[in-house]
Amino acid sequence: MTSESWRTFALLLASSLTVMSSATIAAGMPRMAEVFRDTPNAEFLTKLVLTAPALLIVVCAPLAGAFIDRFGRVRFLYACMVLYGFAGASGFVLDDLHAILVGRALLGVAVAGIMTTASTLAGDYFSGERRMRFMATQTIYMSLGGVVFIGAGGLLAEFSWRLPFLVYLASWVLLVPAVKYLDEPPHHARRAADGPDEPVPYAGLVLAYTLTFFMLVMFYMTPVQIPFLLRDIGIPSSLLAAGAIVLSTLMGAAGALTLQRLRRHAGHVTVYAIAMLLIALGYGVIAWASGYPAVLLGAAVSGFGAGIIFPNSSLWVIALAPARLRGRLLGLMTAALYLGQFASPILMQPAVSSYGLSGAFGLFAAIAAGVSVVLLGARHPLQRTGLHRHAAEASTGATKRRPLQ
Repeated sequence: MTSESWRTFALLLASSLTVMSSATIAAGMPRMAEVFRDTPNAEFLTKLVLTAPALLIVVCAPLAGAFIDRFGRVRFLYACMVLYGFAGASGFVLDDLHAILVGRALLGVAVAGIMTTASTLAGDYFSGERRMRFMATQTIYMSLGGVVFIGAGGLLAEFSWRLPFLVYLASWVLLVPAVKYLDEPPHHARRAADGPDEPVPYAGLVLAYTLTFFMLVMFYMTPVQIPFLLRDIGIPSSLLAAGAIVLSTLMGAAGALTLQRLRRHAGHVTVYAIAMLLIALGYGVIAWASGYPAVLLGAAVSGFGAGIIFPNSSLWVIALAPARLRGRLLGLMTAALYLGQFASPILMQPAVSSYGLSGAFGLFAAIAAGVSVVLLGARHPLQRTGLHRHAAEASTGATKRRPLQ
């Protein structure tokens, strides 16, 4: 392979770490809740162990973006990969649920840096069709990494809920190609990519952030709630729970493969609407599931839709962001992504308490379908404002970037 191919491969490997930040330990959550059952609100706190990294990512991703815009990308990425291993594996040795939550919070700091820097480097290294291909491939690597890491976590959880925490040490292995092949983009080149007074298209960015947040709230029901739903329908297997989550993640890779074709015929908002409709269909199946095959089918359909979301969001923000602000604006996108992930179990809990897990999946399937219809209806007003067309052109490199009208 060429040096550029090795650089791309190293960046893709680093990106794969982000998906395992939470879901790797998902299959062991019911057993963890049993171990800490004497701790007040143990089941709810155990779910927060899964999503706690997201809260720190929300806080730290914009700071990480501002830092790398000012001081550089790759050394910061290396430091975050080292922290990732330490913080992620801490749950293997800690005996207090609250201490485990602290370790998970530090993991969130590391993920904020890795995800923001990896996406920013993609914007620095690539443009036009090459950028679109990379972002789709990045999602595939993240999904396949999830298959490996989540599958390993589910297998290890059959022996002990602690063992999946050791999977996070993989970051130290992936640090080797990152150090060898990733290079720092010239600071002057990033500034030269912008015009002298290029404005920031705030309207488009706010819309992209808002849609990303909402869709992650919806999608993250799968890794958080599926293990508990399987337990409720008489399938209390950590390995089978991991299988459902792995299938959802694998179908996310298949969804990412369709993005380039979708973007040739539809704008970013329409792509979001399609993804939301698929999530609605998947959750509708899960709501009526009485056995494992139906849960698998629902997880597969919703996972396919979710696989479209991340590259679509990243491409949109990269297209809209002036190069001099790319790190901090992608940091805000990362924050929106993980704010949705963190908020998911909190926002879902009232529905779960009132209607049970199956009822909650049915309710949010209906909400997702409604949002999809609204987005499809709103695509023409967005086109009339120039927002939709601008983002589509910029992401493919078809025209020079223009400010929103």
